[in-house]
Amino acid sequence: MLRATVDEVKEAFAAAKNLNAALKNLLKKEGSGTPQIVGFAKEFRNAVGSGKSGPRDFFIEKHYPAKELFFMGAVRYAFPELIEATVGSIVEKFADQFNATYERNDNGIKVTDAAGFKKIAKEVHSIIKADLKAAEVPSSNFMQNALLATVFEIDVFEEVMKVLE
Repeated sequence: MLRATVDEVKEAFAAAKNLNAALKNLLKKEGSGTPQIVGFAKEFRNAVGSGKSGPRDFFIEKHYPAKELFFMGAVRYAFPELIEATVGSIVEKFADQFNATYERNDNGIKVTDAAGFKKIAKEVHSIIKADLKAAEVPSSNFMQNALLATVFEIDVFEEVMKVLE
């Protein structure tokens, strides 16, 4: 992943318009059958419940980077319009072409067209950075990681990060 700091995470969640609703949506959509997500989301909701930045920031400082993937999942719900628009346009534009650059096997994925894979991964990254800037939300590495992880399945994401780092 792109190196992200705890301050980037705090900045991202500070910019969220309705973090409590975002965490409620996270619980509703991803919580069933996943006790770790339920516990994380409930604890985070308790921390943001007062509406004050201190408890929210303390929670982030206490749990980041150990629960980095949970924070990345939560931030997607904090900026749903941005996520939907950006991911939708990327998938529509690149999915078939990108999927042709690798194949799946028992060990994960194998890149079969390294130049094409790299080109598309870098284009996707550029779109993400531009969309974050246009949306006037933090365009930090943390936010970029969250969007990249939403666009790419986890095994593909790991290969994409090798190209982008």
